[in-house]
Amino acid sequence: MSLVTVQTPRQRAPRKAAATQTHQAYPFSAPIKGVDVSQPLPGGNPFTAIRMDNLIPRVLGCQLRKGYTRWVSNMGGEIRSLMAYHPPTGDAQMFAATSTGAVFDVTIAEPASITPVPVLNVAGTVPGEWTSINFTSTEGVHVMLAVSLGVGLYKYDAITGWVKILQGTAAGEIEGVDPALFGYLTVFKNRLWFIEAGTTRCWYLPPGQFAGKAAEFDFGAMLPNGGAVVGLVNWTFDGSAGVGLDNKFIVIADQGDVLVYQGTDPEAVDGFGVAGRWYIGRVPVGNRFFNLYGSDVAILSERGMVFMSELMRGQGFFENPQIAQNINSELAIQVASTLGSRYWEIAFVPHEQLIIINLPEYNAQNIQWAYEVNNKAFCNLRGLPMNTVATMDGRTFIGDLVGNVWWAFQGQSDGEVDGTPGTDLLGTVVTAFQPLGEGFRIKRFLMVRPSFISSSAPGVKAQLNKEWSLLLPDGAPAYLNAGENFWDQGSWDNAVWSGATGNYEAWMGANGAGRYGSLSMQVRGAADTIFIGWQALVEQGGVL
Repeated sequence: MSLVTVQTPRQRAPRKAAATQTHQAYPFSAPIKGVDVSQPLPGGNPFTAIRMDNLIPRVLGCQLRKGYTRWVSNMGGEIRSLMAYHPPTGDAQMFAATSTGAVFDVTIAEPASITPVPVLNVAGTVPGEWTSINFTSTEGVHVMLAVSLGVGLYKYDAITGWVKILQGTAAGEIEGVDPALFGYLTVFKNRLWFIEAGTTRCWYLPPGQFAGKAAEFDFGAMLPNGGAVVGLVNWTFDGSAGVGLDNKFIVIADQGDVLVYQGTDPEAVDGFGVAGRWYIGRVPVGNRFFNLYGSDVAILSERGMVFMSELMRGQGFFENPQIAQNINSELAIQVASTLGSRYWEIAFVPHEQLIIINLPEYNAQNIQWAYEVNNKAFCNLRGLPMNTVATMDGRTFIGDLVGNVWWAFQGQSDGEVDGTPGTDLLGTVVTAFQPLGEGFRIKRFLMVRPSFISSSAPGVKAQLNKEWSLLLPDGAPAYLNAGENFWDQGSWDNAVWSGATGNYEAWMGANGAGRYGSLSMQVRGAADTIFIGWQALVEQGGVL
């Protein structure tokens, strides 16, 4: 019998299907709409941040703020007031008042010697707390007028220097009230107005004069919540259609009443009257919680920040406010808990296009709110030793708690002294949390890539935070000087630059897993460094 061999067809292995890609990348812009604490944590606006320090939200991206340089030092005590004299011709001058009661001329950076102005070396009720304005009389005499409770009223010009305006009936004196009672001054309709501190009484002088017979105006009957008058503002704004510019006189009481008066002559029966009245809540101590910005007035109270234009439109702090609604829930708590602390202060810094809100109790940490007026967005500033702030000749100066005046928003480091660099500029951000796909699925975080425009490579540490962690990466990143190519080491590998000169981005390792993710980052760099966006690479997972 013969054997028959049967050949079977060759068996092929099953063909494998292409592996399903489970990782996905998600791009985001920098949070150019700034800090927003008014929205829920899940799925917040990707253009906003939960925390952002020293990264100013500009239109094109978030720019690292400039540093500060020492201007004048060794004055002793807190710098409580900065007063700027701006004559029609000649050079501007600036004076600093300290908590010891001394006043110094700080016009020149680091003078050979610094001594107090003798005539002003008097400790008033609150030593070093002055209010000043520039004023030109009808005779064409331009002076700076300054008042301090318990010290009195002074005028200054570059020729005659500081001269005290006394109570009396002689020429150059004020009749009817002791100027030492004044705690604040302003100008309305070419009249000087003064607040008699701790009362509802105000005093005004004849038009165009900084001396003469003072007349009393008591606002007490118009303040249903009581308290004392603490603020007066000359508000110029665009009136209703066809009317053009209009002027109102704002009166603010410490218990929260805000009065708006219209008219020219307070002595006329029908020429000066109330045009509106609002309640905004109690206001902080001192006279710096309000300020003019363009054709508007910003005011702080225990309800947060509001603008007069919003009040006039029937809007409030949390009822459709257009400006501070994103931060008012947090700002209101900060103000309410520190109403008796000096100084809550609002200042407009034109060359940076910022409204600065200086916090008092937090000065040990040097924190301020900043509102970018073009982009209409908020951030925090951190590390600026700001007890008070003023501008002169297009520059911003800040006084600290230990007798120094600094030139702020200047230079590439914090605390530069005599050309020696200080601390590198540091910005931090925690963006709003994003679902990175479907919000109910868990994702494994793989990598993150922030992107920058800068004159030199910044130092960066970045991570992805899962819901709802606000932690920053451990340790601040290192930063090398301009021209040296450096990027911080990522969690998995050394990140490598990509992009053209001036554009910096690199993938960095990320760890952890979560349903939502947020970029948490610290960056050191040059003052022109702009954070423009970021990308997240994640691996999609299941529901459980």
